[in-house]
Amino acid sequence: MIYLDHAASSPLRPEVLEAMRPWLGAPGNPASVHRAGQRARAALERARDDVAALIGGAPSGVVFTSGATEANHLFLAGIVAKTGRSGLAFAAIEHPCIAAAARAAHGTVHALAVGPDGCVVEQPLPEGLAAVCLMAANHETGVLQPVTWARAASAAVGAALHVDAAHAAGRIDLDLGDVDAVTLSAHKLGGPVGIGALVLRDRGPFPALFDGPQERGRRGGTTNVAGAVGFAEAARLARVELRQRSVVHRAWTDALATAVVACGGRVVGGERVASTLCVVFPSIPGEAVVQALDVEGICVSSGAACASGAVEASPVLRAMGDPEPAGGVRFSLGWSTTAAEIDAVCAALPSLVARFQLG
Repeated sequence: MIYLDHAASSPLRPEVLEAMRPWLGAPGNPASVHRAGQRARAALERARDDVAALIGGAPSGVVFTSGATEANHLFLAGIVAKTGRSGLAFAAIEHPCIAAAARAAHGTVHALAVGPDGCVVEQPLPEGLAAVCLMAANHETGVLQPVTWARAASAAVGAALHVDAAHAAGRIDLDLGDVDAVTLSAHKLGGPVGIGALVLRDRGPFPALFDGPQERGRRGGTTNVAGAVGFAEAARLARVELRQRSVVHRAWTDALATAVVACGGRVVGGERVASTLCVVFPSIPGEAVVQALDVEGICVSSGAACASGAVEASPVLRAMGDPEPAGGVRFSLGWSTTAAEIDAVCAALPSLVARFQLG
């Protein structure tokens, strides 16, 4: 099997499993005062260091969560409660959980415009916003977003800035220590499923989704020590390997892009992270391409969702004004990808596309 769907979830790295192994089933709640509890507490605090370093944040700002979705809900619910404002600005290209979190927080949405390159357009923001939400890189297209603009624009209207970096962290250099809140996820990096983080710039109190003394009162419930340790190891490895892997992944996604264009397809979006490539094969539904590649033992994903036999348009491609929003196919590379796998996919594409064209 060739797995090119790391943006959905990356396989657990062996080094991560080894780091977690001593804590799988180990006794000791990190909130306990006895020796076992304090050992767990020390491991948890060390984990904050590596997770925070992924974005240039402060370890004391790291709030461990069950994943990026919970982190996004935690921030949007908390910022509305903390500020007493309901205005939330974000674009239709954000991950669907942002819109869901805004609804749950009873937020009033100000929609940000998106250009045909998949990038949020720099635009004036209204007064009275609680927060501006802008992902660092899009989860479907990989397109990099204007975080520098968002810093200045949100500050100008007195709004907090939230950056969902789940797709960007470990794939590009990030310096987000001055951002009010950043969302991260472990399993996008080869870490375990079920652990993520909200990294807050203000290390003071923040309204929790569920009350409890854990995570400095910002997220109730016993913290997942084994998951946090695995997250930290995945973050550390991603930082160490980032630059070298980015060069290799850029060459490989460029090779995939060349193969796609040679088959009559096109690349979607502008400047992107090196490991992600979104393409469209004209007149061929993205879901059909995904299924055909799966038959060949190649795992990729679609920008469209297949429900009840109907292929639905990707909200991301639709927001970009793409003429074929149900045609998106995403190739996403990760730590386990090899050159031989890329060569095999490039070789498989011509005959696969030809079968569709022949009907």
